[in-house]
Amino acid sequence: MSQTDKKITLQQAKDWTANWRSTPSTDARAFLIPVQDLQGVLAEMGNPTSGDACVRAYLGIDTTSNTEKLIIVGTEKNREGVYEDLLPTSLNTIDAGANGIWDFSEPCPPKCDPNSPLN
Repeated sequence: MSQTDKKITLQQAKDWTANWRSTPSTDARAFLIPVQDLQGVLAEMGNPTSGDACVRAYLGIDTTSNTEKLIIVGTEKNREGVYEDLLPTSLNTIDAGANGIWDFSEPCPPKCDPNSPLN
Protein backbone atom coordinates (compact mmCIF):
# COMPACT_ATOMS: atom_id res chain seq x y z
CA MET A 1 0.00 0.00 0.00
CA SER A 2 1.17 3.49 -0.78
CA GLN A 3 1.50 5.24 2.58
CA THR A 4 0.88 8.74 1.19
CA ASP A 5 -2.46 8.18 -0.51
CA LYS A 6 -3.55 4.72 0.68
CA LYS A 7 -3.81 3.26 -2.81
CA ILE A 8 -3.25 -0.45 -3.36
CA THR A 9 -2.53 -2.44 -6.50
CA LEU A 10 -5.20 -4.20 -8.52
CA GLN A 11 -3.56 -7.52 -7.60
CA GLN A 12 -3.81 -6.73 -3.87
CA ALA A 13 -7.47 -5.79 -4.30
CA LYS A 14 -8.19 -9.02 -6.19
CA ASP A 15 -6.44 -11.08 -3.51
CA TRP A 16 -8.14 -9.33 -0.58
CA THR A 17 -11.66 -9.54 -2.04
CA ALA A 18 -11.17 -13.23 -2.87
CA ASN A 19 -10.06 -13.78 0.74
CA TRP A 20 -13.23 -12.05 1.99
CA ARG A 21 -15.49 -14.17 -0.19
CA SER A 22 -13.82 -17.38 1.00
CA THR A 23 -14.03 -16.52 4.73
CA PRO A 24 -17.19 -17.76 6.46
CA SER A 25 -17.39 -14.88 8.93
CA THR A 26 -15.35 -11.94 10.13
CA ASP A 27 -15.25 -9.65 13.14
CA ALA A 28 -15.70 -6.36 11.26
CA ARG A 29 -18.94 -4.55 11.96
CA ALA A 30 -18.05 -1.20 10.40
CA PHE A 31 -15.15 0.83 9.00
CA LEU A 32 -13.84 4.25 10.04
CA ILE A 33 -13.16 6.18 6.80
CA PRO A 34 -10.89 9.25 6.75
CA VAL A 35 -12.53 12.13 4.84
CA GLN A 36 -9.26 12.83 2.98
CA ASP A 37 -9.43 9.34 1.47
CA LEU A 38 -12.96 9.89 0.20
CA GLN A 39 -11.85 13.23 -1.21
CA GLY A 40 -9.01 11.43 -3.02
CA VAL A 41 -11.42 9.04 -4.74
CA LEU A 42 -13.68 11.93 -5.73
CA ALA A 43 -10.72 13.95 -7.03
CA GLU A 44 -9.78 11.05 -9.32
CA MET A 45 -13.32 11.17 -10.68
CA GLY A 46 -13.00 14.90 -11.36
CA ASN A 47 -14.90 15.95 -8.20
CA PRO A 48 -18.31 15.16 -9.66
CA THR A 49 -21.29 17.24 -8.59
CA SER A 50 -23.87 15.20 -10.48
CA GLY A 51 -26.41 13.46 -8.28
CA ASP A 52 -25.84 10.17 -10.07
CA ALA A 53 -22.06 9.95 -9.50
CA CYS A 54 -21.12 6.87 -7.43
CA VAL A 55 -18.22 5.02 -5.88
CA ARG A 56 -18.21 1.28 -5.16
CA ALA A 57 -16.97 -0.42 -1.98
CA TYR A 58 -15.64 -3.97 -1.82
CA LEU A 59 -14.83 -6.01 1.27
CA GLY A 60 -11.51 -7.84 1.54
CA ILE A 61 -9.08 -9.46 3.94
CA ASP A 62 -5.33 -8.84 4.01
CA THR A 63 -4.04 -12.25 5.12
CA THR A 64 -0.60 -10.86 6.01
CA SER A 65 -2.18 -8.96 8.92
CA ASN A 66 -5.50 -10.84 9.11
CA THR A 67 -7.26 -7.47 8.83
CA GLU A 68 -10.61 -6.77 7.22
CA LYS A 69 -10.41 -4.13 4.48
CA LEU A 70 -12.83 -1.73 2.84
CA ILE A 71 -11.65 -1.09 -0.71
CA ILE A 72 -13.20 1.80 -2.65
CA VAL A 73 -13.04 2.59 -6.36
CA GLY A 74 -14.53 5.34 -8.47
CA THR A 75 -17.12 4.42 -11.08
CA GLU A 76 -18.40 5.75 -14.37
CA LYS A 77 -21.89 5.19 -15.73
CA ASN A 78 -21.91 3.60 -19.19
CA ARG A 79 -24.55 4.00 -21.93
CA GLU A 80 -26.62 1.16 -20.50
CA GLY A 81 -26.71 2.79 -17.06
CA VAL A 82 -24.25 0.32 -15.50
CA TYR A 83 -21.67 1.80 -13.14
CA GLU A 84 -18.28 0.44 -14.27
CA ASP A 85 -15.31 0.38 -11.89
CA LEU A 86 -12.50 2.81 -12.74
CA LEU A 87 -9.51 0.51 -12.26
CA PRO A 88 -5.80 0.92 -12.96
CA THR A 89 -4.48 -0.70 -16.12
CA SER A 90 -1.54 -2.33 -14.32
CA LEU A 91 -2.03 -5.27 -11.98
CA ASN A 92 0.97 -4.75 -9.67
CA THR A 93 1.89 -1.05 -9.74
CA ILE A 94 0.37 2.14 -8.39
CA ASP A 95 0.33 5.07 -10.81
CA ALA A 96 -0.17 8.37 -9.00
CA GLY A 97 -1.91 9.95 -11.98
CA ALA A 98 -4.25 7.08 -12.84
CA ASN A 99 -7.41 5.53 -11.45
CA GLY A 100 -6.73 4.03 -8.05
CA ILE A 101 -7.99 1.42 -5.66
CA TRP A 102 -8.20 2.91 -2.18
CA ASP A 103 -7.60 0.93 1.01
CA PHE A 104 -9.74 2.21 3.86
CA SER A 105 -8.29 -0.05 6.54
CA GLU A 106 -9.68 1.07 9.88
CA PRO A 107 -12.04 -1.81 10.79
CA CYS A 108 -14.34 -1.77 13.79
CA PRO A 109 -13.26 -3.38 16.05
CA PRO A 110 -10.86 -1.94 17.12
CA LYS A 111 -11.79 1.50 15.69
CA CYS A 112 -15.32 1.44 17.18
CA ASP A 113 -17.38 4.06 18.94
CA PRO A 114 -18.03 2.33 22.29
CA ASN A 115 -21.16 4.45 22.85
CA SER A 116 -22.79 3.86 19.46
CA PRO A 117 -26.01 1.85 19.41
CA LEU A 118 -24.91 0.56 15.99
CA ASN A 119 -22.17 -1.56 17.55
